[in-house]
Amino acid sequence: MSNYFTIQPVSYYQALLTSQYQTSTNFLAWLAAPLNILNDASTCLASFDANFDLATAYGAQLDIIGQIVGASRTVPFQPSGSVSPVLDDATYRILLQAQIAQNQWDGTIDSLQTIWRSLFPGGTIAIVDGQNMSVSVILAGAFSSILQDLITHGLIVPRPQGVLYNYTFSTLPIFGFDSDNTYIAGFDHGHWA
Repeated sequence: MSNYFTIQPVSYYQALLTSQYQTSTNFLAWLAAPLNILNDASTCLASFDANFDLATAYGAQLDIIGQIVGASRTVPFQPSGSVSPVLDDATYRILLQAQIAQNQWDGTIDSLQTIWRSLFPGGTIAIVDGQNMSVSVILAGAFSSILQDLITHGLIVPRPQGVLYNYTFSTLPIFGFDSDNTYIAGFDHGHWA
């Protein structure tokens, strides 16, 4: 159950008694009473890892993780397309992963790329620094309308304080000159953002 300890049944501990106590039903019952309580507590503790693992948690378990990391299931805006502001488990799990990543982000673009790949394995993020406290963030991938809303409202992509992010959902590579890579390409290959 847990990597830290092995839970033994009460009978295991009763079997450790010397032979003179093995036939004493009163003593065995007396010993079993506190051992059952400890066994139940140990079983409960051992289940915490599985029940509150972000990859497998659901419902109220995700809500508790959200309280710990500081991300509510109900978003502070009305999503587009008449989508409910209360997130389903799959979307909420992405929001929680993003919040945890934001809490640990070191502020570099390289680590932002790593965060993005962990949140959206098939998606791509390109960051163009405007050198004026604004950044153009070009995103490519399959995003539902609620995920697009979460991104544009600043709940997914970590942002340094005081920097304005301008989001564009596009197909990569975007059109540009003097570059030919995954993110920017010239004529016949680049897409208009």
